[in-house]
Amino acid sequence: MPAERRSMLQLLIDDADLEAFDAAVAEARTRGVCPEALAEVERDRAIALRLRETLIRHRRNEAELQLLNDTATDLASLRDLDSILQAIADRARRLVECDLAYISLSDHGRGDCYIRAAAGNISGLLVGLRLPTGAGLGGMVARTGEPYSLESYTRDATITHTGPIDRTVTAEGIESLLGVPVKLKQEVIGVLLAAHRAVRSFSSRDITALSMLANHAAVAIESSRLLTAAQTAVEDLRVANATIGSHVGDLERTAEVHERLSKLVIQGKGVEEVVHATAAVVPGHVLVVDEHGATVATAGGDGDEPPPGLAEAGIEARRSGHTLVRDRLCVVPMITESEPLGILVHLGTTSISETDRRILERAALVAALVLVTRRRMAEAEARVRGELLGELLSGKPQDYDLLRHRAAILGVDLDACRVLVVAHLDGAARERTYPALAALARRFRGLATHHHDTVVLLAPGEDARAVAHAAARELSRATRNRVTAGSACVSHPTAVGTAHDEAAKCMRALLALGRHGETATAGDLGFVGTLFNGRPDVAGFVTATLGPVLVYDREHHADLVRTLEVFCQTNQNARSTAQLLHLHHNTVSQRLARVGRLLGAGWRDADRLLEIQVALRLHSVSGT
Repeated sequence: MPAERRSMLQLLIDDADLEAFDAAVAEARTRGVCPEALAEVERDRAIALRLRETLIRHRRNEAELQLLNDTATDLASLRDLDSILQAIADRARRLVECDLAYISLSDHGRGDCYIRAAAGNISGLLVGLRLPTGAGLGGMVARTGEPYSLESYTRDATITHTGPIDRTVTAEGIESLLGVPVKLKQEVIGVLLAAHRAVRSFSSRDITALSMLANHAAVAIESSRLLTAAQTAVEDLRVANATIGSHVGDLERTAEVHERLSKLVIQGKGVEEVVHATAAVVPGHVLVVDEHGATVATAGGDGDEPPPGLAEAGIEARRSGHTLVRDRLCVVPMITESEPLGILVHLGTTSISETDRRILERAALVAALVLVTRRRMAEAEARVRGELLGELLSGKPQDYDLLRHRAAILGVDLDACRVLVVAHLDGAARERTYPALAALARRFRGLATHHHDTVVLLAPGEDARAVAHAAARELSRATRNRVTAGSACVSHPTAVGTAHDEAAKCMRALLALGRHGETATAGDLGFVGTLFNGRPDVAGFVTATLGPVLVYDREHHADLVRTLEVFCQTNQNARSTAQLLHLHHNTVSQRLARVGRLLGAGWRDADRLLEIQVALRLHSVSGT
């Protein structure tokens, strides 16, 4: 084999560059080989160059295949879409050996596409750039679904140019561009692009290689989307399962509370027990406020004072007929078909949950049921007792044995009822006092009823003043109203009407005197009681007022009554009294001191002195 041919083969083996092959031909010329041998060397050089090109192409194909294989492997391990797209841009840049590669995704909602990832970019304008359908190379590929390349973007007139795209191309220094569609089942979901910053044509091999990478990208993108959808579905299922579990727990808790509250109703418990049971399951201050703003029951708080702003919130809740939630305050109206009963209020440390709101609404319903039941029972009991007392007050002939029997059924000893109280309640509605009447009658083991505009109580006892005071206090506490009451003793069931007249006149006298909220008997009112009494006891009044002075004068043959009369006539002037009685001033002072000891401290007070003057005048007129 000639040396020149061996030289060409050695150059192929050594993977020499083109200059080495040219140098071998030049060397043969220099050595002066014959023309036939020189032509043979040049033919060997041409064959070697073709072989070299084939080897380079094979190596390049092998590298591309290896790169695509590595890309497929890497993409399979990635899960995040942004990471996948960035890996595709990086591999596209290496695969085509370009200056810049980037990938855009279709936005079906807006009808265009936008660049999502890039490799080799030098400006901040590329990623996020939107490509209207048909605009720019990427928009054209997205519209046609076919690969497209151009050697000079700025000079190509076939491309639809836009200001944002052209500014980005200029900022990146792009000249040549190649774009291939990223397809999934014939649907273009994006565009993969490669760019050079110098004028250069793209070969069919470049188009094929980039298209193969785009196919890998489509599979990876779809896998990422499916994985994300699956993860989202799993998370949605987890959240739904947790929500269902929470709802089931809430339903079980609500049912348990409802069962507990229902048992309280069945057991005949009151609103207080309902409120305490509610506070035990919904931590916070729970209270029931009636329609007049008075607190009926409370639990879970430091006191029974309503929270600030409750009045306005209660009005709004009752007007709307729905639960009102305002910050930490929850107000539930208690409304029946016939009447409003008030509100159930909860004041917590945090905003109330939907489950706790439903529990409070159930508690309000149960509390309303308890209140309505208690009121109806109280009304029925008050009517039964009231009817019996009404017959005693009627003044008509009665079968008192039958009345005693009916009273005994109610647990009342009619013959032991020796006190009658007539009470006036400031501003209290009659329907609101029925529970108070029933409670009052049970408390005093007697009978109570409405009579005209007053409350009448017939109760056992000997001290009319004490019974009236206790009854007024009980009525005031139950109704939250001021109570003015008069009382009288009852000698026999047949005298109930007479005692009522005396107690009513006493009560009216208190109101006429402006002594609201007080209790008294006719004797407590002195001469006023005597005036209002239908059976005036003049001697009894004189004795009650002046008795000790009269007794002293009689036993000591003194003249204190006369001294007292003159003292009152002279407007309580001791010197004038001494002059009129022809006594020394000291003597009058000593007599007045004696009167003070006999009548007690305060005898010179205006009200007391007025009674003394009336008693002196009645004593003088009657001649007793």
